[in-house]
Amino acid sequence: MNKQYQGRRLWLVIRLLAWLPLPLATALGAFVATLITLAPLRYASAYRVVLINLLATHSDMTLSEAKRIGRRNIVELGRTLTEFSHVWHRPVQETLARVTHIHGEQGFLDACASERPVLILSLHQGSWEISNLYLGDKGDRDKTLIMYQPHPATLMDAMVKAARERTGSILIPANHQGVKKALAAIKAGGTLGILSDHNPGNRSNPTVPFFGYDVPTSALIDKLIQRYRPHVFIVSCIRKGGVKDIQLHFEEAPEIEQASDTIEILTAMNAGLQRCIERNPSQYQWTYKRFKWGPRGRRNWYRHSLQLLKRIQQGEDRKVFGLHPDTDKDQ
Repeated sequence: MNKQYQGRRLWLVIRLLAWLPLPLATALGAFVATLITLAPLRYASAYRVVLINLLATHSDMTLSEAKRIGRRNIVELGRTLTEFSHVWHRPVQETLARVTHIHGEQGFLDACASERPVLILSLHQGSWEISNLYLGDKGDRDKTLIMYQPHPATLMDAMVKAARERTGSILIPANHQGVKKALAAIKAGGTLGILSDHNPGNRSNPTVPFFGYDVPTSALIDKLIQRYRPHVFIVSCIRKGGVKDIQLHFEEAPEIEQASDTIEILTAMNAGLQRCIERNPSQYQWTYKRFKWGPRGRRNWYRHSLQLLKRIQQGEDRKVFGLHPDTDKDQ
């Protein structure tokens, strides 16, 4: 099945979900996600990734605790994915009306009104798609840029791009041309948003700590900060009391703005992202293989996840195979 055909099927599913009331659409996503957690681990690869990540990042967490939190995390992910249909296709004001509180909003608005550029560092947590609409709605048109990873299916990519740009922000691809536009935007005093918890495509990027493990982290962020010294905010968007109680957090990050070198800047950024995740771990996208690469190459946790989880279930100390920040090594 090629990417274009898969994209057409996904496009149709999303359009159908958009017709359902939001509580029903997200309940459907949560139900399907629950079924995934009930399947044998052999067939639940996404759930295995969640368990591996939880155990790796929480050294005192038992496997039973990881399963409990992991089930909730998969269910929340189901809500997030089905929620996209409404964020992308329902009227913008209907979506923004679900935001019940914006922490640190005035600081962000004051920064946008200043002569310095603004750099938004966000992460895959909760209702993160809604933050894109907010940034376009509050930012200056043609001066608010959002970096994104284009979808391989043309139809899906066009839909996502059009949906995210409805409030006035401009999407730029995470490639060489996009980087040039990002640099130009910051130089001109604009606002740039970057999902900063991903694995950069080029593994020549520096490796810095994240939950105790050295992981490749985007050098572009360091370049933007050292060259232009923008206002920096870490932005998270979580469901507090349900899908109609969304809270946005704009956290000023002077420790990032004032850092003097690459490692200090990126380490401070990852520490800020980690604080956001720790406040609401069940809504973070733990299905992402963030720890796949280290300074010495590939970590094989995800490839061997089923065997590792069996060994942990049998009582083996996970330090033996490096699934612990104190014994970080390639497996």
